[in-house]
Amino acid sequence: MRIILITFAFFIGIFLASLWPVSAQVVKEFTLLSGLVGEGANIWLPSTIIVQKGDEIKLKLRNVALVEHGFSIDALGIKEVIKPGETKEITLKPTSEGVLRYYCHLHPGHVGGQLLVK
Repeated sequence: MRIILITFAFFIGIFLASLWPVSAQVVKEFTLLSGLVGEGANIWLPSTIIVQKGDEIKLKLRNVALVEHGFSIDALGIKEVIKPGETKEITLKPTSEGVLRYYCHLHPGHVGGQLLVK
């Protein structure tokens, strides 16, 4: 009887282990910097980020400029204001393929970038 119970427990353990995910999804992290380049041109760098649809993405938005800057991705409803010297983190998970534009909504003339979702 003891052997039967041990065998039964062993198979229950194998069954339960098969239900557990093999690996947790990895969060992809990117740091974007807003700063002054050249003769008064402000820009978010890097200007292109490439991710896969369904990836969990963490963006660290760092403002190294002397004035506050915005960060917006209209398609995802993201709109943040980052003060000088501040870093903000946002997490997102794109659900469809395409090109999502990011930009400073406080200064329309500044150079933004794109999140390319494959």
